[in-house]
Amino acid sequence: MFCPDIKGRNDIFDMRGIDRERGCMVVVRPDQYIAHVLPLHAHAELSAFFNGFMVRRN
Repeated sequence: MFCPDIKGRNDIFDMRGIDRERGCMVVVRPDQYIAHVLPLHAHAELSAFFNGFMVRRN
């Protein structure tokens, strides 16, 4: 869950382009590292992220 820094200048929602009303998707690795944060409509970006390291098996 993200909480904006309302006293500072680094609003995580604005920095990541996240719509406050719609939310976001967070890719979390098994070791609990947050690997990526994307707007819910970022299907191509999510696919590109996983294509960078996943291998298709037949």
